[in-house]
Amino acid sequence: MYDRGEVWWGPAPNKSSPSYRPWLIVSGSDHPFSHTECIALAMTTQRHAGGIVVPDGRWVSGGSNRESYVSPWYVTTIKHRDLDRQQGELEGSVVDEAVESLHRYTSTEGD
Repeated sequence: MYDRGEVWWGPAPNKSSPSYRPWLIVSGSDHPFSHTECIALAMTTQRHAGGIVVPDGRWVSGGSNRESYVSPWYVTTIKHRDLDRQQGELEGSVVDEAVESLHRYTSTEGD
């Protein structure tokens, strides 16, 4: 089981060649298949509109040697067996902000 807020390296789908990236775990034990998979948001070192900046002080443990961003529109379900190594853990407020942003992209309200 992986915990909400942890950042793990895993495969990046939809790439032309095999690639790995950090993933922010946003699901918890209430996920229907939490014993085998989790919901995660991509992280990157590239600034994109709508990306959530993660300053050094927002890491509870671990971190990045470059400025990092959460991409709340880049969401996937990933199997635990596909996660490679842990990079660290982010503050709960960063995770909450990322999930709120994801919800804005999936709103049921009209434009």
